[in-house]
Amino acid sequence: MANYSDILYTVSDGVATITLDRPDALNALRPTLLDELEAAMVRAEADEVRTVVLTGNGSAFSAGYDIGEDEDDLGSVEARMRDRRSHLESIIESPLPVIAQVDGYALAGGCNLAIACDITFASERSTFGFPDMHFGEPPPKFVLPFVTTSLKHARELLYSGKRISAAEAERMGLVNHVVPTDELDDAVAEEADHIKKTPGVAVSLVKAMLNDVQTAQGYRDSPLDEYLAILTMETETPKRFREIREAEGFEAALEWMHEADKP
Repeated sequence: MANYSDILYTVSDGVATITLDRPDALNALRPTLLDELEAAMVRAEADEVRTVVLTGNGSAFSAGYDIGEDEDDLGSVEARMRDRRSHLESIIESPLPVIAQVDGYALAGGCNLAIACDITFASERSTFGFPDMHFGEPPPKFVLPFVTTSLKHARELLYSGKRISAAEAERMGLVNHVVPTDELDDAVAEEADHIKKTPGVAVSLVKAMLNDVQTAQGYRDSPLDEYLAILTMETETPKRFREIREAEGFEAALEWMHEADKP
């Protein structure tokens, strides 16, 4: 039995539930959590479940990548960018359908994670968006343009870095269904039951076919990914963020990041 520090893993009635388990950090995504998430996806396939449910413990699904971590512990920029893509690929490439059960914040990398799942359910109190754009850091993998109902929605969210409600996320196509918070568990369980009525082989085949459609539309790693990541980290915004964090603390740096106009 695997021991995890940043996630919980349970299996019941043909459903594997992976719970992001850093509630005090709003389930911020750090390398340990991402590694454990990938391992749990492999484990779910070995456990021969029919569906995977991905959720978060506490008041957030995930508030994004843990920019509060010591940068020296995160390795090179190139390695960080690879870390921030491979967990998404583990979900997309899995033969199992993955349902995101979002209750609370799904922001930045947490938003990318929620919409990379095959199906996304959200509670009415959930919030989506890419506020990390205020840091000058585009998503390391563009999922958003392939789920929104219009490319204009992707432009709106990524240009502004603003947060949107669950209802607005549903309108834009990021979310399949929005339900009252106290009905979220039952709604996801009902969806998993519906999936179990379709043969697993058929579901896996259709998922692979749909993935091929996305690939044909351009959903793949760009050769510019590493270059853009390095370029981003060398711009003035991250440098100024680190200066404020060092001089005034992390909260002050966050306030500057989200409130200050930038060139």
